[in-house]
Amino acid sequence: MYTSNNINIYHFLLDLKLGLPIAIKSSLGNYILLSSSENITNKSLMLMRHLSESSTSIIINNKRMNYISKKNVKGELFSISFSKEINSKFIKDISSSMANEKDYFEGSIISIENRQEIKNLIQLMKTNQIIPSLVLCNIALNNELELNSNLTSYNIKIYENINLLTEITEEREFTIVSRSYVPISACKETEIVSFRSKNDYLEYFAIILKNGNKKKDPLVRIHSQCITGDILDSLKCDCGSQLKKSIEMMSNYGGILLYMPEEGRNIGLLNKLRSYEFQFHGIDTIDANYALGFDADQRRHENACKLLKLLGVGSIKLITNNPEKISQVQKGGIKVIGTIQIKVKVAAEAKRYMETKKIRSGHNL
Repeated sequence: MYTSNNINIYHFLLDLKLGLPIAIKSSLGNYILLSSSENITNKSLMLMRHLSESSTSIIINNKRMNYISKKNVKGELFSISFSKEINSKFIKDISSSMANEKDYFEGSIISIENRQEIKNLIQLMKTNQIIPSLVLCNIALNNELELNSNLTSYNIKIYENINLLTEITEEREFTIVSRSYVPISACKETEIVSFRSKNDYLEYFAIILKNGNKKKDPLVRIHSQCITGDILDSLKCDCGSQLKKSIEMMSNYGGILLYMPEEGRNIGLLNKLRSYEFQFHGIDTIDANYALGFDADQRRHENACKLLKLLGVGSIKLITNNPEKISQVQKGGIKVIGTIQIKVKVAAEAKRYMETKKIRSGHNL
């Protein structure tokens, strides 16, 4: 559950995804108009200019600034302000597109953005797989009643910024929705258990082979969704091969495979496909995430721990090559009594991907 002081986070996120302007009233009484850089339209941008009569600023984080400036810069968030008129395409170029030789910062003023509410909003966007960048205008406050009336007439929601001054956290609570026996080609003795989080729209499920949940210290694989690998047999990664190999191992001994909706190390399918364009031009999977403003790995394995506990499992033998996954699972309250390395054949197209996993992410390959 999102926890913050009475702010409707879901409406807030929906407005961001729709590219709609949002107004924040600060504790000092002034107003800020903002919108998602990724989703803003020229129509919304013109409305923001009309209501604010101020310069337009684009907020990007350190990772995106490093990529677009080709420098290692210091600072968490950066405000890039333009007195000239800019359009939505230019904003998208700065916030999420491939960089070229163009000087994006010509005529701009760049400063460090230190407001805590803006930092928290950027983190919220990143967690919810929205490009972590905002378009922002400051509103000169002359008549508050008139301003509120104007904002309301344009259906712009107003949020009190005191609700954004503390970090917005998310605690997921899960319930079991269904349990069904579904024989699969690898193992006829298969049950699929579906879960729903009380706090989001995502769907989770466990594939239980040969009553794996009733065994002592069962084999467990925590598998992050990979549509390109699992369904299309993409040659760029080893995900599909790991999925098949894990099911094969469990078909012999029983076990539990948790299928987690964490595409692209939890940046989402669309952003993963965006990152492929960056990778095509020579940067690895981690730097491609950074270029979009995301972390190298945004997965939260404590969610898998909660699913295991709902299945009555407290100690496991974990199928993984990832030491960080082991650490997170143990911190999530599941005892890992042993680990099993998973070895699969990969195509030549996945060579650099595998090297990055080994060298930069510390996987045991």
